[in-house]
Amino acid sequence: MRFNFFKKIKTINLKKSLKIFFCFSCVTFLAISPFYLFNKENYKLNLNEYFNLENSTKVVLTLYNIETFEGGTNSRTSYLQKQALKFNKKYNNCFVVIKTLSPDQLALNIRNNNLPDLYSFGVGVGSYIQGFLSELDENSQIRSCLMQYGKKFGKLLAYPYILSGYTLISYEKYLLEEENLSSLVTTDTVKNVVGLSLSSTFNGAEVLFQNGITLSESDIMETSSSYDAYKNFLSKKTKSLLGTARDLARCKNREDLGTLGACDYKFLGNYSDLVQYISVVESGSSAKMLYAKEFAKFLTDENSQNDLSDYGLFSTLKNNIYNEGYMLEFENVLRQELSSVSAFISVEDMAQNVACSKEKLF
Repeated sequence: MRFNFFKKIKTINLKKSLKIFFCFSCVTFLAISPFYLFNKENYKLNLNEYFNLENSTKVVLTLYNIETFEGGTNSRTSYLQKQALKFNKKYNNCFVVIKTLSPDQLALNIRNNNLPDLYSFGVGVGSYIQGFLSELDENSQIRSCLMQYGKKFGKLLAYPYILSGYTLISYEKYLLEEENLSSLVTTDTVKNVVGLSLSSTFNGAEVLFQNGITLSESDIMETSSSYDAYKNFLSKKTKSLLGTARDLARCKNREDLGTLGACDYKFLGNYSDLVQYISVVESGSSAKMLYAKEFAKFLTDENSQNDLSDYGLFSTLKNNIYNEGYMLEFENVLRQELSSVSAFISVEDMAQNVACSKEKLF
């Protein structure tokens, strides 16, 4: 009887110990598991391991960069090269080679069936490449008002990853107090109000119209290139210049050097077709396409987008990348809801849009 009594005591103590241990284990698991279960780093796909590339074949991606509009203070090619180096540090078996092409060179490469793994491009050439592109995953990082213009055939084919905008630059001495463009002082030497490039691809008339500026045809001096419009402004053939971020940088630099009179800068929102896109080519190589899509997403992450502040350009995300000054002011204007045109609009349709916008403007 005494032996059975002590045996029961031991059994009861063992059960209590097991219950205590079980409860302690549950509490410990609940306390620690969130750090692992909700840590996104634990679920990221390591492409090097996925393709068993740690000590084997290198993956080389070719990116064709086609620039159809002027950038900011530094070239977009140098920006892409910087991001390619950062991407290589993350995936040391993957190398991205950047080649800058003109629209004519792009057309020649397409005719020769010479396709890259990625395209970086602006409005005006998207219709040439749309049939070669692979569908991309949705990207919640990018502003929805811009994302919609990267879609074609009901599919997302391009991420907008660089944004620029228009600014109306005017000589202060020609402006009246109300700063109404149509009421600029008339002089014998300055006969036209606004200088802008004559382009069937980019629609400066639309941005003027959407910002409440109405003009007559005699108020416009059109040129064959944006740089010619800038030179006309410098020589005071026009009182104002509808410029890009590149023109803003040029004029601010000249003001600082004392080689340009004081200017007024009106940053224009509501519309911008100055957008650079990134797309992935349907190459048939699973390894290349996965890396290419990863690089496309890499260009739209916060760190890559913050680097755009070194190039005088703007992010396509929702956050600010500038902290102060006129670039922050410009950025805040562009952060408002923007309309644009499809990345894949044909040159013919764009020319028609420009003609319609001029009718509205005048």
